[in-house]
Amino acid sequence: MRDLVVEAKNIKNGIMLKLKGELMFIDAQEFMLKTPERVKGKGKNVVLDMDDLRFIDSSGLGSMLYVSQACKMQDQTMYIVRANDKVAKSLKTIKKVGTFELHDPVVE
Repeated sequence: MRDLVVEAKNIKNGIMLKLKGELMFIDAQEFMLKTPERVKGKGKNVVLDMDDLRFIDSSGLGSMLYVSQACKMQDQTMYIVRANDKVAKSLKTIKKVGTFELHDPVVE
């Protein structure tokens, strides 16, 4: 991925993915297709830590919806934590159609 780095860390009952950079059109499809496979079988909780995610565009938001639905189909719950104000505002616009939970503190 060009503008996005994703680092994985095992946590109690799941996996945490730390997103760094920007999630935009250029990386959205790869993120959308690789993430569900990456988290499959890693536990009930999928936590996306967005503390270092600077920006997300509409393609990135679409990939979040796809990943959240894929997690749900794998009997996992996707949590989004520590998003900055700009990213959180964008995520709130899709929250009603998404199957993720948006939190301030880290869920472990």
